[in-house]
Amino acid sequence: MKRKIILLITGCILTVVALTCIQGYFICNTYELKKKEVKDVIRKQLLAFEDDPEFIAIEDACMEKSRDFVKTHKGKKFSKEDYFNYIKKNRDSLSAALSSIMDKKVNFKHKIGYSIAITAIFDNEGIKKDTVYIGKLLVLSNNIKSQEEFSLATGIWQTKISSSSEEDRDVYNIEIRSERNYSFDSLQKIILQEMIGLLVFSVLLITFVIILFYLSIRNLITQKKIADIKTDFINNITHEFNTPLAAMDIAVKTFELDTITEEQHKNTIAIIKRQNQRLQSIFSQVAGASLSSQEIAIDNNIASRKEIEEIIADFRLSYPNITISYSIDTATQISMKQFHLNTILINLLDNAVKYGADDIKLTCEQSEVFTTLSIEDNGRGIPENEQKNIFEKFYRIEKDNIHNTKGLGLGLFYVKQIVETYKGTISVKSIEKKGTLLLISIPL
Repeated sequence: MKRKIILLITGCILTVVALTCIQGYFICNTYELKKKEVKDVIRKQLLAFEDDPEFIAIEDACMEKSRDFVKTHKGKKFSKEDYFNYIKKNRDSLSAALSSIMDKKVNFKHKIGYSIAITAIFDNEGIKKDTVYIGKLLVLSNNIKSQEEFSLATGIWQTKISSSSEEDRDVYNIEIRSERNYSFDSLQKIILQEMIGLLVFSVLLITFVIILFYLSIRNLITQKKIADIKTDFINNITHEFNTPLAAMDIAVKTFELDTITEEQHKNTIAIIKRQNQRLQSIFSQVAGASLSSQEIAIDNNIASRKEIEEIIADFRLSYPNITISYSIDTATQISMKQFHLNTILINLLDNAVKYGADDIKLTCEQSEVFTTLSIEDNGRGIPENEQKNIFEKFYRIEKDNIHNTKGLGLGLFYVKQIVETYKGTISVKSIEKKGTLLLISIPL
């Protein structure tokens, strides 16, 4: 069964991982499709905008500035810095004009950056093509920046320049190459906003699957635990009933003997009496396990120091080799039926002996609000991971999955039921191989 649970858990984990990967793959694909869709819409809007006469006029003005620069510097040596400085003088005015036209002519859903940059200038005079400029120089933009730019189109602007000088009547063939780019302000944020429904649905779906697997596994483990407890309970109660029945069977056979003496007769009666009490005790524990704390009958009796001392004295008769010391306030009063107090103390003392204690200390203190009863022993102690379970029905401390101590696992459960009936509390403190302290508080 344990192997099946491990396999089920492994299968559930692999299923969740696979489902997460599939969801991630679909989300990534959807993201890319959304990105392409947004880009296509913006491209169409910008290409339509570039057909506007006002934009064409600005673009021509931009190219003419470069043409004028080449014409002015024809035959002269000039550096790229000279060209940069020349373009920068006109960039702000051209960019301002571009922004004004875009705001007026185009109504974009998102903030879109748009720019034009010159990438090369050639002088095609004669057979040889002279390179005037190679690089990337921004000549105008609408001043919206983004980390990622996308290419909209490239263009070639070509014109012939005739010199007006009487001395120089050459014709200059100027070729200017440019590229137009666009960008998004927070493109990723835009797309994720459009995908928010899909993302939320995916997270909820995976969360639902995880919760479903968790509940299924927890239910299976609980069922296994219940099945183990039932099996263990049946085995234990069979063993517990077998011992007194076997002893009583021997006693009956002893009575059948013709040569039975008076002493054997008394001893046999004593055996039958003890085993009868043991059977009644086992039956009481089993019957008490079916009751809730609300179903246990209570009354307004008050148990005093005398009742506690009597219970301890009777217990010493059964375990003469166990040292039991006690400290009880003279004015001690426990608002509890004597039968229930007897059940609590006998169960706790008996438990201490079962788990290796040979020295038990009982303390009873009285306050204005509570009566506090503590039982401390030097037994084997309770492992920390077991302490939270010891008050559960049928629970018994295990070592390597083997029960080394007789019992039904009902004693502490029944004790807790009685304590809760009287609105009290019970707790445990224990260290392995050093001993256990059980603390009970009953309100007055």
